[in-house]
Amino acid sequence: MSSAERVSPPAPGMTGAGGNDDRKVPPVADMARIIGLSIPAACMPDVVANTALLHGYADLLGGFALPDDCEPAYEYQP
Repeated sequence: MSSAERVSPPAPGMTGAGGNDDRKVPPVADMARIIGLSIPAACMPDVVANTALLHGYADLLGGFALPDDCEPAYEYQP
């Protein structure tokens, strides 16, 4: 199993340990219309899946609590 598979949020429609998926499908068609973007119908399922995946990553980052006394990282060192 790759590291991406371990940390990736489940795809839309996949169920977790609880047996149900309470995340909603993002309103991609509405968002595209608002910004004037045309998405071909053949591409829509992949765009929706990718948007849901990115929302999952955003939720992971947003849910990561940092303490107020956490030292900032001034320089990246791999």
